[in-house]
Amino acid sequence: MESNRMKKAPRDAYWMLAPLAAVVLALVAFPTLYAYSVSLLDARLSSDAAPFIGLHNYASALTNPSFYGSIAYSAKFALLATVAELIAGIALAVLFNRTFRGKGIATSLMLLPLMVAPSLFALIFRLMLNEFVGLIPFYFSRLGIPLNPFDPTWVNATLVIIDALQWVPFVFIIVYAGLTTIPEELYEAARVDGATAWQTFATITLPLLVPTIATAAFLRGIDAFKIYDMIYVLTNGGPGELTTSVSLFIYKKAFLEGNIGEASAASILLTFVLAPVLGLAMKYVVKSGREGV
Repeated sequence: MESNRMKKAPRDAYWMLAPLAAVVLALVAFPTLYAYSVSLLDARLSSDAAPFIGLHNYASALTNPSFYGSIAYSAKFALLATVAELIAGIALAVLFNRTFRGKGIATSLMLLPLMVAPSLFALIFRLMLNEFVGLIPFYFSRLGIPLNPFDPTWVNATLVIIDALQWVPFVFIIVYAGLTTIPEELYEAARVDGATAWQTFATITLPLLVPTIATAAFLRGIDAFKIYDMIYVLTNGGPGELTTSVSLFIYKKAFLEGNIGEASAASILLTFVLAPVLGLAMKYVVKSGREGV
């Protein structure tokens, strides 16, 4: 009797997982297979006909310098934004890892940017940084400093700073949570040994935060690489193609040029390019997490 129940239990579990499997199949498998099929067709928004053209879309994407330029820009932006956000997020987490008056209010105010949609956040800064009517260029001009944040010289720094202003709180939350898990006894022992604040941070806090920092870097790196909405609102990939991310490149290829087939091919090629990198990054994050435990 007991053996029959044990045999029945896995069957019940399979039936319970069936709805989840159906959702995954509908939301992941079908769109992926459909994208593969469209990438082999001459599918365009301007035409109902979509003749089979084989690997022509892949060849077109692989010979398009703009495709490689957009990947390079996304990688550069992700690196700069992630490093800036990690440094600021860690600094703020260490600063807030103590008791002081108004800590709760200050923490709540710091987290407010996370509550705003990225496109709306970008729109706010688009108005504030406008060369003619923006508040920030106006006050700089009053100081005798002409400033156009979207000039080719400054536009990359502008985008990184705006992205950091919104996502530093995300890194702050993760790192602050990691700080709360470090035993206070370690800091007390360091103080007894006469360690300075910097020595304590370098020998106790930072090594124990490596798994947490790796997780934050992994999450923010992925999100920064696929950035689309903020750049679309602020620069639309300009001046020229200077700030065109790979997500924006695929969007323009699909909906401005109307070449759905090549856009699908570019997105699939991007998946193959990123898969090994993401696999290695995930392996490192899991490994560092186990070592931290």
